[in-house]
Amino acid sequence: MPNETPKRWEQAGWATYAGIMLFGGGLVGIVNGVWALRYQDRVADLVLAERNLGLWGWTALTVGVLMLGTGIGVFYGRDWARWTGIVLAVVAIAWAVGWAEIQPTQSLIAALIYGSVIYGLATHPVTVETGP
Repeated sequence: MPNETPKRWEQAGWATYAGIMLFGGGLVGIVNGVWALRYQDRVADLVLAERNLGLWGWTALTVGVLMLGTGIGVFYGRDWARWTGIVLAVVAIAWAVGWAEIQPTQSLIAALIYGSVIYGLATHPVTVETGP
């Protein structure tokens, strides 16, 4: 056992948190988008989509799929995923602010979570050496 090479665990700490939040946000976006597309023929009072539930659904679905894929990329330590995650987190903050009039507490919490995702992705990933 003394000849074993130490293992490396990359993307520890904040980056792992950011990957989990992007993956979870992607799942929620996909569910919301599918729901909106299912009920797109009904009238809804939406702040951003001007009563167009179909447009809102496609937007949520697209951003959700992008977030899900980006979260997986962050888990694999890809640089493109870090930068894409930062852009998607900014989009998510803008989305949350758009809903602030209807759901102020949820919007504030979402904006704070995605702000911490930006922090986690903007800082350099930590590499933890393990082994003897």
